[in-house]
This record gives sequence, structure tokens and C-alpha cells, in this order.
Amino acid sequence: MLVWRRPKCAAEWFRHWMVFSRETFSCPFSALATAVQSDSSSGDEKPDSVLGNKIIRRQPRGLSSDSIVQTLRCLRRKPAVAFAYFKDTESIGFHHDFSTYSEIIHILTHSLQGKMLISLFCEIVSPTGSGGPEILALMNHLRRTCAAPHALSFAINCLIKAYTMCHDAQATIDMLSHLCRLGYVPSAWACNFVLKFVAQSSGTEMVVAAYDQMKCSQMTLDADSLNIVTRSLFKAKKADEAVQLWVEMVEIGVKPHGYSSFVIGLCGCGKYDLAYEVLQWVSQERVPIEAVAYNMAMDGLCKEMRLEAAEKILELKAKQGCVPDVYGYSYLIRSYCKIGNILKAVDHCEAMESHGIKINCHIVGYLLQCLRKLGKTFEVVVHFEKFRDSGIYLDKVVYNIAIDAYCKLGNMNEAVNLLNEMMSRGLVPDRIHYTCLINGYCLTGEMQKAQQEFMKMLKANIKPDIVTCNILATGFGRSGLFMEIFDLLNLMMAEGLQPTSLIYGVAIDSLCKRGKLSEAEKLFYTVEEKGIDNIEALHSAMVCGYLNSGWSNYAYMLFLRVTQQGNLVDHFACSKLIDDLCRDENVKEASDVLSMMLKKNVVPDVVSYTHLISAYCQTGDMSTALLWFDDMVGRGCSPDATVYTVLMNGYCRAGQFQEAWKLFDQMVKLNIKPDVVAYTVLLNGTLKETIQRGLQGFAKERRRYLLREKHQKLLSSMEGEDIEPDVQCYTVLIDGRCKAEFLEEARVLFDEMFQKGLTPDVDTYRVLIDGYRRQGEIRKAEVLQKMKDKLTSPDV
Repeated sequence: MLVWRRPKCAAEWFRHWMVFSRETFSCPFSALATAVQSDSSSGDEKPDSVLGNKIIRRQPRGLSSDSIVQTLRCLRRKPAVAFAYFKDTESIGFHHDFSTYSEIIHILTHSLQGKMLISLFCEIVSPTGSGGPEILALMNHLRRTCAAPHALSFAINCLIKAYTMCHDAQATIDMLSHLCRLGYVPSAWACNFVLKFVAQSSGTEMVVAAYDQMKCSQMTLDADSLNIVTRSLFKAKKADEAVQLWVEMVEIGVKPHGYSSFVIGLCGCGKYDLAYEVLQWVSQERVPIEAVAYNMAMDGLCKEMRLEAAEKILELKAKQGCVPDVYGYSYLIRSYCKIGNILKAVDHCEAMESHGIKINCHIVGYLLQCLRKLGKTFEVVVHFEKFRDSGIYLDKVVYNIAIDAYCKLGNMNEAVNLLNEMMSRGLVPDRIHYTCLINGYCLTGEMQKAQQEFMKMLKANIKPDIVTCNILATGFGRSGLFMEIFDLLNLMMAEGLQPTSLIYGVAIDSLCKRGKLSEAEKLFYTVEEKGIDNIEALHSAMVCGYLNSGWSNYAYMLFLRVTQQGNLVDHFACSKLIDDLCRDENVKEASDVLSMMLKKNVVPDVVSYTHLISAYCQTGDMSTALLWFDDMVGRGCSPDATVYTVLMNGYCRAGQFQEAWKLFDQMVKLNIKPDVVAYTVLLNGTLKETIQRGLQGFAKERRRYLLREKHQKLLSSMEGEDIEPDVQCYTVLIDGRCKAEFLEEARVLFDEMFQKGLTPDVDTYRVLIDGYRRQGEIRKAEVLQKMKDKLTSPDV
């Protein structure tokens, strides 16, 4: 055993240590630490005692805080050895105190031994560690004894890093604040390290609180600090707070450098206006911005349809020297196609190609879809062929648009050829492609081929959806293939598809058209009892089925039951019900239907109002007819020439001719152009008014003058509106001339009809024949009667 006595001075010890280093380092360092610190009189040192199974390690007599500090000072130029010595003395049972900790911290700090210093700090501050002196006291001692500012800053950084490893965000922030109160000024790195740690481990509120605390403590904050906090705020969708913080930092002199991330953050929060303003400002300041920031701002503005601003960003991007890419142009093209501005979309496509950027299949899809929505089906085919021939890769979506266009054009052969071409290019058709073909065949009435495509779809293990089945069922219904509808229903059940109300409605309608109303009712009640989504469609189908069968009373009773249950049939069924009830002179019931629609906040269309108003006019109830007219206008429905004509005719029938003229003047003032029917009603009304005045005792010549004057006024108005009289109008004019005893004028009008290519009808002949007979010109009346008989002869 090597006996090594302690030298009397550090220099002598260090010389001995160098001599025996080879031998001593071959044994555990704990033995070396004991040997270095042992006195020559340590031979009587007692070994460790054993209590039970636990070994109680006794501190060697030679180890003391002073001796360890002295040894550490000798090892200042060997920080790794010093730290190993410090740890080894601890492992043999020595409890380090303030002086030894201070010395080793001093050594590691000045030698910038980060890993060792962080490890040491972790032992001191760890809640589960062996503990040590109070860390703030150690740091305060270091501040007083450390002459190098960079070393002191290094120690603080290591302490903060150790704290983040051992404590939570709040404890780390508190430690940083305590250091500030001791007079430390943490570096920007330390502040940013803490902010990053808080951002990763806590919420946005904690990050903002940490930032505010640092700011109040006058810590060093820089552009990186700003980026960390704003990024956290953007992540929490607190864009307004991020902008406010940004402005505050700029005002205190911090020059931001993360403009790209700031713009991206604004876009992520939907603040595209602010992003646009920032991009405009940085463009003036010539601050470099990443292309992704420009693209995100453009994407957002395009989604908001602020396309001029998006185009401005594209210009700013070019001015900044950013190479144009496919994304910005794609956003603009997509948006212009969405609003139907195909010309602007094509302009951007050309600009894109002028920069050497290739058009992709997505852009082709935008263009073709736009043309399809605009109803330019032929142009869809032309452009598709142009893009295909140019060698651009086209996906299944683009092919489907082209197939749909061929189907709408009725060119099913080309549609099928296109599907085969798509398959030859390795693209597998899906449900949408087959549905498109099925719809095309249904539109052309080729239901057998539609069924064949449907079977191909099933054989390819492509499950049809409700849309496919609805299209096929509707096609069957239009073609009168009633049994096929029920076959489709059974197939849907087998495939696990729940038939929709539309399909059941088609089946009910088909049964009603075949005269099988009882079977339609049975199906209806079965489905209603079982329950189905969108049951209003089922009710609507049954109401229409009753109406198509001529049972308007049954349709009305079903309507009432559905309404009492809180539902309402669709708008078409309501309108048809009102029309049929009015036709069957059930005006009150029709009025009830319209009233119930209004209670359900469903505003009827002008046609439904017109049918009801016409029905009341037929009964002579003009006050109720006018009430419904005013209700229609009050609910925002714009009256047309037809409803005005119906009311004018009603007033004329009721002998209220002045009211009819008032309506005519009102219609003209509202810029509603009267048609030939409206003029015919007024011409006929004027004639009736003349007859009425005759009954009231007006002189014959006076009546003739008024009739001629009013008819001429109306004819002049018609001529000014470029409205030509039709057969009914000529008939009224001829009747008026005959009753005013202007037979020559009546005959001129009759001959004028032939000159204009109009064929007089039975009523035209009748009024002229009656006129001649009243005047005693029997021969002329007989000639016209023969012409009338030829007109009505079955051989003609």
C-alpha cells in the first residue's frame, strides 16, 4: 500500500501529485482524494462502521472545507480535474459547504465549463437532489468576486438552463427576477431561452406574463424575444395583441427581423388586411420577405375575394425580386374562376406561362369548371382537348369535367371514349365518373345503356351512392320504366343504401301516372310509418300524385295533415295545389294553402299569387283579390304584367273601368311593360264601358266618339311599344267597330289580319257576322258564315 504524506505547501503537493499521477490514477479517484487530503498521522483512522446491512461512511479526518478549497485553487487550471475531485470528495462522504461550492463555481465559470457548471447547478437547485447552499447567496458571492463580466453572464446562463431542467416555467421566471434584484442583468440569450422554455411548456398567457415581467425588470429584450412572444400569440389566435406588442417593441427601438414569420402569423389568424399593409410597408423599406409569406397573404385575400389586393401583392413580390411561382397565380386563377371571370383567369394563365411556369392539372380544372358553370359546354370540350394535346398531365377530376361536358352535349360516344382513354392512362374511374355517364344516358333517354353503366359500376366493386340512385330513378320515372324503379329500390336495400324521399317520390309519382293510386298510397303510408329523412319530399310527392290523378281534395286534406304536424310540402307542391284548387273553383281552400305558407315564413311566388288573385277575380270578389295583390307587393314579390292584367280584367268584368285604368297607369309608372294581352283587356273593357253608358242613356254619337278615341289611344300606345295585335286583339277591335256601327273599319281590320299572316278564329268571324246582321247586310253575313263553316269543318 502506497503511503503518501500530505505536503506542507500546495506547490510541494502538486509536485508530488505529478510524480505519482501514473500510479494514483490507476486506482479509483476516491482513494486519490482521500490520500491527497490524509495527514501523516491518519494511520489510526477508523474504517467505516457497519450498522446492520447499511454502511455508514465516515468522513476522513483529513478532509475539511479549507483543505478542499486549497486543493481546488491548486487545480484552477485543470477545471475537469477540479470538478472530478470535487465530486469524488462528495462521494466519500464529505459535505460541501458554501466555501467549497463557491470555489468550484468560480473555477468552472472562469474556464467556461458549461456542461459541468449546469450539472453542478442542477444538483444545487433540484428539488430531489442532495441540495447545497442557497443558490442566490452563491450567485451573489460570485457577483462580488468575479471580475470578468463575460464569465458572470456565462454563469447566469448556465443557472437558467439548469433551472429549466429542474423546475417549471413559473419557478424559472421567478429565479430570473430574483437575479435581477441582486443586480444581475441577464443577457438577451438568457431572456430568450426562458421565453422559449415558457412557450414550449406553458400557455400563451404565461409567455406574455413572462415577457411583461422581463420588461418591468428592464431585462435585455431583442428581436428574437419579439418573435418568440408574437409566435406564441399567433398560435393562440391573438393577432391583435401580437400587433400591439410589435408596435411597442418598434417604438422602444427594437428593430424586428422576423417579418416573414409575422406576416405568416397574421395570415394564420385571418388578418389578411394587416398582412397586406405590412407587405406594402416592407416593400417600401426593401426588407426581404420569404415567398411563402407573400403566397399565404395572396391565398387569404383570394378567399375573401379581394382580388385586386391579391394582384397588388403579386406585383410587390416581383418588385422584391422573388421569383414568381405557381402558387400565387393558382390562387388568383382559382378565385377568378369561382366568380365566373374567365377572361381574367385566362390572363393570369398567360402571364404565368410567360414567366416559364407550367400550368398544372389543378389550374386546368379551375378553368374547365368555370366554363362549365358559365354554361359554355362546347368551350369545355375545346379547351380540354387543347390542354390534353399540349402534354399536360390531367387527373381524374379534369377528365370527369370533360366527360360531363360530352354528356350534356349528348355526345355519349365521345364521353365513353374519354373514359376509356382515362383508364388507358392508368387512371381508375370512380363513382363520380360512372354517375356522370349514367346521368348523360338518362338525359338522352337511353335508359338501357344507363342501366349497363350502373351494372359495370357494381361489377367494378364501386358502390353507388344516393346521388347515383336518385339520377337513375329520376331517369326511370321520366321514361315510364316503373318496374325498374322498384328493382332499383330492392337493389339499394341489398347494398345497404337507404332510399331517399326523392326515390320514393319518383316511385309514388310513377304509380299515380299508371293509375295505381291505391298502390301509391300504400307505399306512401308504409314509408311514412317507417320513418325517413327529409320526409317533406315524400309528402310533396304524394300531394303531387293526388293532383296528377285529379284528386285535389285529397291533396288538400293531406296538406292540412302535414301542416298540422308542423311540416310543409315543398314550394312546387304548394304552387300546384293552389293552381288546381283555383281551377276547381275551391278558392277558399287555395287561400288557406297560401296563408299557411306565409305562417311557415314561406313566401309564395308571383305565379301562386296570380292564380289566387285570378280565382277571386273570376268570382267577382275584387276586394279580396286586391288584398292578396297588396300582400304580394308588401312581401317583396315584384308584380309582373300578368298579375296586373288579371286584376284589370277582373275590374273590367265587374264594371269598375276606372280602377282598371288606374292599374294600367300604375304598371306603366313602375316600368312594367304591358303586353298584347293587357292591351286587349283594356280594349275590351273600353267596349264594355261604352255599352254600359248606352244603358245609362248616353247619346249614341257620344258613345261612338269615346270608343274610337280610347281605342285609338291604346293602339297608339301599342305602336309606341312595338306591340303587334294578335288574333284576340283584332277580334276585340272588330267587335268594337261593329257595335259602334263602323262596319267598313271592322272589315278593314279583318282584311288586315290576313295581310299580317294571322288567321281569324271562330270568335272573329262571329263578331263580324253579328255586326253585319245587326246592320241588315245579310248577304255579307252569309258569305262570312260560309267562311266560318269551312274553318270549323272536320275536313279542314
